[in-house]
Amino acid sequence: MCGISGILNMDGGPAPCGVVELMAEALRHRGPDDEGYFTEGPVALGFRRLSIIDLSGGHQPMANEDDSVHVVFNGEIYNFQELRRQLELAGHRFRTDSDTEVIVHGYEEWGEDMVIRLNGMFAFAVWDAGRMKLLLARDRIGVKPLYYCMTDGGLLAFASELKSLSHAPGFCPEVSDRAVFDFFSYLYVPGPESIYRGVFKLQPGHLLAVEDGRVVMKAYWEPRIEVGPERSMEDWGEELRCCLEDSVRRQMVADVPLGVWLSGGIDSSAVTAAMARADSRDIRSFNVGFDVPGYDETAHALRVSRHVGTTHETFKVGASSTDLLPKLLWYLDEPTADATIIPTYLLSERTRRKVKVVLSGEGGDELFAGYHYHRGMQLNRLLRFLPHSLRLILARATGELPHFGSPRLGRGLHRIERVWQSSLAPPFEDYLHKSSLFTPEEQARLFSGDFRQRSDGFEHLKALRMPSRLHPELDPTALTGLSDLTVYLPGDLLTKVDRMSMACSLEARVPFLDNEVLDLALRIPSRLKVRGLRTKHVLREALKPWLPSDVLDRGKQAFNPPLEYWLQHNLIEYARSHGMFESLADSGYFDPAYVHVLAHEHLSGRRDHARKLWALLVFAVWWRRVRGAREIPS
Repeated sequence: MCGISGILNMDGGPAPCGVVELMAEALRHRGPDDEGYFTEGPVALGFRRLSIIDLSGGHQPMANEDDSVHVVFNGEIYNFQELRRQLELAGHRFRTDSDTEVIVHGYEEWGEDMVIRLNGMFAFAVWDAGRMKLLLARDRIGVKPLYYCMTDGGLLAFASELKSLSHAPGFCPEVSDRAVFDFFSYLYVPGPESIYRGVFKLQPGHLLAVEDGRVVMKAYWEPRIEVGPERSMEDWGEELRCCLEDSVRRQMVADVPLGVWLSGGIDSSAVTAAMARADSRDIRSFNVGFDVPGYDETAHALRVSRHVGTTHETFKVGASSTDLLPKLLWYLDEPTADATIIPTYLLSERTRRKVKVVLSGEGGDELFAGYHYHRGMQLNRLLRFLPHSLRLILARATGELPHFGSPRLGRGLHRIERVWQSSLAPPFEDYLHKSSLFTPEEQARLFSGDFRQRSDGFEHLKALRMPSRLHPELDPTALTGLSDLTVYLPGDLLTKVDRMSMACSLEARVPFLDNEVLDLALRIPSRLKVRGLRTKHVLREALKPWLPSDVLDRGKQAFNPPLEYWLQHNLIEYARSHGMFESLADSGYFDPAYVHVLAHEHLSGRRDHARKLWALLVFAVWWRRVRGAREIPS
């Protein structure tokens, strides 16, 4: 796992001296073990290394036999040994045992089509001196990040993290109106946009090639729902177990100690069980919990650990951990209102004390329909048998019931109201509503008049809506899966895991997003993923030989800190200490009166605005203490 950076002078002149070294230094946390640089004519490449495979021989930038092709690479190629054998049979000679060298010789042999053969998580840059061509690539799902921009100085600059680009001559960090609008729609800034105007994320499954002054972007892979032939549940389950076990075995290849994040949920438990089957060595598992009952999963994680036989470590975090927010937003570069960045960072920090690589369960919910709204879709279908007028009356009536000053009762009534409200919309539209941070109606009250004018014409949740427009023939469960896989997963979950783990110089791998597991999951029919109100049905059935029934039958418990409790007791003090209201007003994006309404309703217990208020806090802290900063905020 590493950090990469580079610049290309688009007019063909020499790359400016010393710049790529500064860009790479900004990524030191991603690769504290080694550094390397290459400059030739218009191109300069920079590299920071976290040594995982071939500790002595994996130095980058790496070249082919005649030094005509150079690469900087961030990630892991899990099928590199198979590809190496093919390339050696074709006459290529390898100098190292590193997976990086497969990219060098693979490009020589197969050109851009090399990327189709890779099974792994990656972002890399190839410089082909003979053709004066720069090629950038990112893995299928976007596990590894890659930003790029054209600077005012005529340079194409790219890097693993946005902060690295700030060292490129002519870089202008101007906040994007589109990104602000999207952040308060999604909780994060979905690609290809970034928080800064003119700076973009290379989309998952895409290549960017620069040759003869032309920049060409193209997709080399995109997820397709292609349901396989009719098969029994047992057959699907057997193949799924085999694929997952093979994936875990591939991702356990490392020349350093590795462990697993074990929450006690189905996905992390499946990865842990597969690790135990793939290797008889002692497995270290790590878990973080919370100080509020109902949010803590540590007991469930311990149950799985004892069943599988891991050496388990756990600890708990409380409201004081929110003090880390400025630091964590600096590592993220962009405002991200996923509050699990805090426990993920602390878990990464604790894990890194014992191991250098960790396996994690991201991707299981997206591939096998594991979220609460998948169950809600089924409930939606049942409630829609009632007359629309009755459902409308019940939704309004529930919302007007008194809560007698009880925050718990107020939140409970609000949840019931949302159930009835959900039944008023078609399933996919209800999914969009639940995925939204602020609805268009709420944004009309949240944003200032000036910003409403500037953002007029921006489509709310455009990226999440795209699969339903491209594939109207698919059922709602399949559509939500595509939206989550292409937007939410790379935009939020994988970004969080990458930045928080790499902030601690820890490599996180995700076996559920292996090519073979991914392809199989896309072939399994939706009716096998959700049966009745049971989510992840096919995955639960497949894991019966590995895990006890009380683990498999337990309902989903989201890995979320108890924001509503933390904010209920600390909101005013925390907001004032970070100048939230002043920062929001200074930015010019918001109507301060509506922000105060949200805070009052939450504090009184009338409404649960925890997510909304957290997003406003995040943006205020980012605006005041992180925006454009090159150093970690104190």
